[in-house]
Amino acid sequence: MARSIVSGLFRGHMHTVFIFGDSTAAPKKEFIRPETGWGEKFSGYLKAGYQLDNRAINGRSTKDAISRGEFSDALLSAKAGDIALIQYGHNDEKLEDESRGTRPWLEFVDNLLYMADELKKKGVKVVFITSIARRRFVSGKLQDTHGDWTAAMKYAAWKAGVPCIDMTIPTMVGIAMMGDEESKRYFMNFGPGRYANYPEGKEDDTHLSPEGAEWIAKLVAERLMDVEDCCESY
Repeated sequence: MARSIVSGLFRGHMHTVFIFGDSTAAPKKEFIRPETGWGEKFSGYLKAGYQLDNRAINGRSTKDAISRGEFSDALLSAKAGDIALIQYGHNDEKLEDESRGTRPWLEFVDNLLYMADELKKKGVKVVFITSIARRRFVSGKLQDTHGDWTAAMKYAAWKAGVPCIDMTIPTMVGIAMMGDEESKRYFMNFGPGRYANYPEGKEDDTHLSPEGAEWIAKLVAERLMDVEDCCESY
């Protein structure tokens, strides 16, 4: 298990670690278990003095997280010394969906810059996190499904002056090393009769199993150790 990251950076005060993102991080309803968001496992990496506020929601992109008012709602409770982990991309990539899709070098970057700026005004430490890989093999080779959105997030982080943790490449490497069959256990990909919620089985290579969620939470915690001003907070 990764060493806990959040220690006594702000001793004597309770601070919050926010997670903003999509279904890969979001808390789940019981009727879709065992699907698990990595954010549900992340509280295990917080030390005393920090609490987790997971604002990730299934299906969200930067666009509708802002337009629905969910981001502004979170701002109301954010305070100086808090930390915000922002991971979007999976649904921003759905350009055919006008309510969610964002062009990588235009709206996606603009939305990320807006989020970072508003949080920084409140004294919140912002960290961008690129999307985790989908488990998509073609002729035995893992495919990159995120295209320009990964690079666009890194660019937005540079423009905003905030750290960016690359989770796309590490998860692609991990999945590729495990291979097509072994990597299924980290995702909602299983045969019939295993889970009551899915009597016919499931072939979902985006959403995480409990084991996959723990894997991602651990990777995020490990990489946050290298982020200045956050390494004492996890």
